[in-house]
Amino acid sequence: MSTSIHTIDARGHIMLETMRDYFGLSPEVMFREIQGMVATTIDILNSKGIKYQDLRTALVPRTDRFEAGFIFDSQDIESSWYGLEVMKQVLPLLDLKSNHSVQCGDLIGNDQEFIFSVLQESLVLSRDLEFVHGTVLYCVYINNLTESGLERIHKSLSQFKPYVGFIPGTFSSRARIYLSTILANSFLKHGKKVIMGHEDDRPNEENINMAGYPFADYGLEVYSLQSMYFDVLLSYKIERPIFKGFESDTELSLNAISDQIFPIDGFEIKIEDAKYEYLKSAKCGKLEKAGIESLDKEDISDLIRSKVSDSYIYNLSYLPDHNVSKFNVMIEIPRPDGSYPTRVVTALEYKPQEKVLRVITMH
Repeated sequence: MSTSIHTIDARGHIMLETMRDYFGLSPEVMFREIQGMVATTIDILNSKGIKYQDLRTALVPRTDRFEAGFIFDSQDIESSWYGLEVMKQVLPLLDLKSNHSVQCGDLIGNDQEFIFSVLQESLVLSRDLEFVHGTVLYCVYINNLTESGLERIHKSLSQFKPYVGFIPGTFSSRARIYLSTILANSFLKHGKKVIMGHEDDRPNEENINMAGYPFADYGLEVYSLQSMYFDVLLSYKIERPIFKGFESDTELSLNAISDQIFPIDGFEIKIEDAKYEYLKSAKCGKLEKAGIESLDKEDISDLIRSKVSDSYIYNLSYLPDHNVSKFNVMIEIPRPDGSYPTRVVTALEYKPQEKVLRVITMH
């Protein structure tokens, strides 16, 4: 029996990379360690009445949902704990049935001109902004929003004076890449349950509100587990290209489903004839919906290959009965009219011995 691993965060959390490199652990050993870590996390969540598989919508990108970073000017908040005052405005706006990952942080960075430029490019304003310094601007990033939900939150927050506007995070942009480098995962909302990390030397049987926000006031109940499990396996990664020095994130994600690890950016992308015909015809043509119906197999393979290194891999699965390792990747396909690109989820089988990524489906 195989468990689909929603995501592995070795990009923002260095535990797996440090453990592998310090002890010189082989891919075979790391495969067992990561699989064991996943099993432990699932057991902890089960003990708290939470099913790991039910958290998928908060932990992986979706083609039918939106993301945004809501920006607040802390100069307009009297309390030094401005994050609390902001969260008091945000929490009541989240549907009690919905799943979201929530990240927070100040717009930090030495290059203030760059920060100002990405705000000019992407910020959907609620009011005029007089830019002073990035560190006085506070961001709350929320994923898995419906389009109407995003508009509702934006409209409601516009009644709160410190609210400046939001940065769209659904599609690739310099602003989204910037946010992916500065924000920290705060908590995961699963319906009426809030999940977060607590100290690694605290028992997993306890539930501690490390964020300190008044979740109970808004009908939410806090559940926590040791941060090494939350940070690695329950933290959403805002999509961005794989920068030099962060290749270990992909390596360790692959190591969660295989004990043979190779750089996948040089792999052949294989689309079988029957699969290509299916993608052209199924459900009115999946390739047509993606706007790439005119491309032949080789063109589509080249397109997928060019995009594999532009994002992270997720929905990781190992099927021991068939010795199959597979994962998903989100690719963005530009539209000829210059409007928002088409987002396509591509499921790929990882075949390390052949240096091949075989296309399973696209949707």
